[in-house]
Amino acid sequence: MRIVLAIVLLGALVLFAVARPAAASSKQDEARATVEAVLDRLGVDRSRIKSIYLAPEGFSQDRPVQSYVGWVSFTDCQGNLVIDLGATEAVRTIYTTGDCKVPGVD
Repeated sequence: MRIVLAIVLLGALVLFAVARPAAASSKQDEARATVEAVLDRLGVDRSRIKSIYLAPEGFSQDRPVQSYVGWVSFTDCQGNLVIDLGATEAVRTIYTTGDCKVPGVD
């Protein structure tokens, strides 16, 4: 009986360990899709984009990522377009830094 219980517990731990990164990856994929949708809505010319970085926020050893901030850097200016996402991937705020300008963003 103890062996069966040990096998069941081990199986549950393995399942938890495997499923947890997939959930985090899925959340990151959702965040990337939201950032891409915002870029489309703003009409950002993709040839201007140098890189897009999703910075995780609100996570620790025992907690998964709570939200992401998208940092879009451009080839034609010093600075970024920042897209701050909430826990549900809803856009909290959008702003620019440095000398970067994006029409429709203050």
